[in-house]
Amino acid sequence: MIRKEFFKGIRYPYITNASPSKRHDGINIARAAYAVDPSVLETEINEKNNPIFKLESLSRMQGLDSSDAHSALTDATLTAKILSIIKKRQPSTWDMFLRTASRSDTETIFKKEEIITLNEYFYGKSRLYLCAPLHPKHCIHPIYNWGQAVDLRVDIEPLLNMSINELRAEMKKTPKFLRTIRSNKAPIILDAKYGMEVEPYNVIDKSLIFKRAKLIKENEKFSQNILTALREIAEEKEQSKSQEDIYAEESIYQKFTSNKDTSLFPSWHAASWKDKLRLLDKFDDERLVGFGKKIIFQESPETLPNNMFQSIKRSIAKRILSEKAEKWWTVSTCYNEIDTLRDKYSNENDQEKLKFLDELNNHVMSIQKKYENS
Repeated sequence: MIRKEFFKGIRYPYITNASPSKRHDGINIARAAYAVDPSVLETEINEKNNPIFKLESLSRMQGLDSSDAHSALTDATLTAKILSIIKKRQPSTWDMFLRTASRSDTETIFKKEEIITLNEYFYGKSRLYLCAPLHPKHCIHPIYNWGQAVDLRVDIEPLLNMSINELRAEMKKTPKFLRTIRSNKAPIILDAKYGMEVEPYNVIDKSLIFKRAKLIKENEKFSQNILTALREIAEEKEQSKSQEDIYAEESIYQKFTSNKDTSLFPSWHAASWKDKLRLLDKFDDERLVGFGKKIIFQESPETLPNNMFQSIKRSIAKRILSEKAEKWWTVSTCYNEIDTLRDKYSNENDQEKLKFLDELNNHVMSIQKKYENS
């Protein structure tokens, strides 16, 4: 959310993790700590017999006051307290958790190590995978820039001599032989010993595990073929995507702003409103031009020429007055939600919330009135 809002606000969107800044994800750490040792945190169990890692639930189960959960300050405080518990109870893994707080640090780890334990979370379970990263020169996805490693439960030798097409077919099978290390998303990479201790790796002869890892790490051609197959799959996926228009604010990961445009951000924000409008001509990226016009429209509408003002107003009206099921809140969607909540709070005789809904309804009506004749 921060990245998209910075992007829309003509500010550098990657400031939180661009060098030298680093960042990590508390829920990744909590899930990994639990995968290593389930006794590290008390958790509720859901109907599928999986632990619940929602912040409010985790906090309550550790005996913390979570009554004001979901407010920004409280959530930040609770996160810090839970991470402190993990650090105290599992000091052996704490530093390993933090070492992947930047893409470059993460890539250094998997390029260097012969065997790693990768933590992944899906279908409600936190799992440990014993993996061997591909050859150091060919271990990063050619399109997505994520690390690639082979799951060491797999018999690697039949894969080594497969053609690219055969590898592509093999990638569709389960269990998957290839694991993705999302280098820019603070993945959890642990020492090999943790993966060695869990199923199915703990029943595989260790000498066989080391042999497989060596074959993977040293076979440059195999790694090249894997990356070629991944590139072909990614390009086909891109071609088959919907041809519907993608709004500028959704395109942050499809095209990065140039260094030239990025260097103009500070001077654009420091300029007067009239100069801001003039400076928009200096941006090469049309998305930034559009964002700038909307900022001026909201903050200093009198600065805009009338035809530009009306054009922006019509584009906003088209989106918020849409009767379709959109990815954003429309006037119609808001009215429906207000009506649903009004029925609920009427049955509960909650006069305070009913009053708030009336105020909200009036606000939405004022927005509708403002834009419906655009």
